[in-house]
Amino acid sequence: MTTSLYLPRSRIVSVVNNKSNRIFTEVFLHLIYGKQPFAPTSNLPMEIIMSNQKHRLINQAILGIATTFGLFSASVANAASLNVLWYGQTDAYNAKISELAALAPTFDPEGDGSLDWNLTFWNPQDSTPNFSNYDVLAIGTAWSESILNFDPTGILNNKSAISTARGNRTFLSGQDADNHYSGTPGPRPNGPLGFLVNAVNWAGSGEGMGIVVLPDGGDSRDPRSRKWWLNDRSFLKDELEGYVSYFWEENVVIPTETSDFPVNEGLTTAGLSNWRQSAHAAFDKNIPGYLSINDAGSRPGYAVTIVTDSEADGDTLGQETEKVPEPGSIFGLFLLGSLGVRSVLLRISQ
Repeated sequence: MTTSLYLPRSRIVSVVNNKSNRIFTEVFLHLIYGKQPFAPTSNLPMEIIMSNQKHRLINQAILGIATTFGLFSASVANAASLNVLWYGQTDAYNAKISELAALAPTFDPEGDGSLDWNLTFWNPQDSTPNFSNYDVLAIGTAWSESILNFDPTGILNNKSAISTARGNRTFLSGQDADNHYSGTPGPRPNGPLGFLVNAVNWAGSGEGMGIVVLPDGGDSRDPRSRKWWLNDRSFLKDELEGYVSYFWEENVVIPTETSDFPVNEGLTTAGLSNWRQSAHAAFDKNIPGYLSINDAGSRPGYAVTIVTDSEADGDTLGQETEKVPEPGSIFGLFLLGSLGVRSVLLRISQ
């Protein structure tokens, strides 16, 4: 007696989230069911002919294991998130940042994973938050124009608390990507959107509370527009004093040596340039403890964006303490375990 079992491959393959895991799935099914031909497309049925009722039960049990793995893998892939604390400005500004947070999980140009943002606004007159509850603090462009109306009160009043919670990753930029996200060129993946998502994801994927800081002031010609970087109560003053210059820059260049870093994922020199005043400040590239990931094209020796040197090539997939094994690694364990179960059950059935 033979039994024909209809098994759409998509039932299992659809829950596997990247190419390598789909390959593992193909191998898994081939090993379990023997040298049965696979249909050329995932939507066609795979006929599994078995002459022994016990073999059918064994294979169904193993299929259950594979399905369990698939569901587990899918839930793991969607579990990663960051607790993001964003220093608020106007209602219109905060609405744009909320829009950005909703788009953050969709930005994954290399297909290696993305992060959800659990976004909280800390407005200037709010009480001091518990910074230890957050993976990253983002401080937007300090300027009063359009939807921007930056008040440094909260930042300057909490120098000690921020310094205590501050982790091992800091991202500093003279590029006002939050302002250009709402203006020109807008929420472009290879532009303000990708720049901001990478910045927050990178800073939030280290130890402690990461820091993202956008430019202090919008008018590089007017010192009065600068609100906090070099203020005596700024947690950044000691690091930045003597290493910051204020000028407009249109040509933002990603250096070859950092172009493959996760913090630059999906971004190009062309995508970061020609924003109609792309940057408003820059840093001497000799600043201790930092590395340039975006250079000022018109000013050799200056960087538009710098990050903590020791963490510059770090990933953007969440903090180490929150990570779980890659689905592919888990799959390998399921594969070995399933084959072992099959071997034991076959011996029993003989």
